Amino acid sequence: MVKAIIMAGGLGTRLKTDVEKPLFLFNDTYLIDYVINNLKESLLVNEIFVATSPYTPKTEEYIKNNDFLTIIDTPGSGFVNDLSFILDYFEKDNDSDTLLFINADLPLISANCIDYVLKKYELSDKNSLSVYIPSKFLDDLKIDYEYEFNGLVPSGLNILISQNTIQDEEELIISKVELAININSLADISVANKFTNF
Repeated sequence: MVKAIIMAGGLGTRLKTDVEKPLFLFNDTYLIDYVINNLKESLLVNEIFVATSPYTPKTEEYIKNNDFLTIIDTPGSGFVNDLSFILDYFEKDNDSDTLLFINADLPLISANCIDYVLKKYELSDKNSLSVYIPSKFLDDLKIDYEYEFNGLVPSGLNILISQNTIQDEEELIISKVELAININSLADISVANKFTNF
């Protein structure tokens, strides 16, 4: 079974706003709703979860109004610790589910792209898959990024099996605008607006 987890518990301080990042309005729609809607349209995702934290109480309240979403209330103690918490949460129920982790700040993501990544994972012999974007692709589009290793930038889309253990990783490198734009700052919003009709 494929379970999607939207990571929606971060502080989002770089946006310089009092609004929680998942509830930041981009073209009159909450950032998190773009991700939710495309996960709902996916042909391969069976369930959708939203991982909140003490830093995103309004996001949690908003999600409670959606009957088809399940909230995972993480401690909010950093990405690694919260990821471990989430893996424990699912492993207790079933240690062979496919967990698709996706950031709440990917407004251009599409259901087709999500399903493409999931199909690539199905063909892999590894338990985990991380999606990366070539830094040159981002440079050519004049998109800023904070972290780069060996010419690759994390996209905010990853797949793990539901086991809280070190997992062999497959790298999937994709040059797609919809994965390239994370809304982390006001500058990112200006860039994203250029590609809303990509």
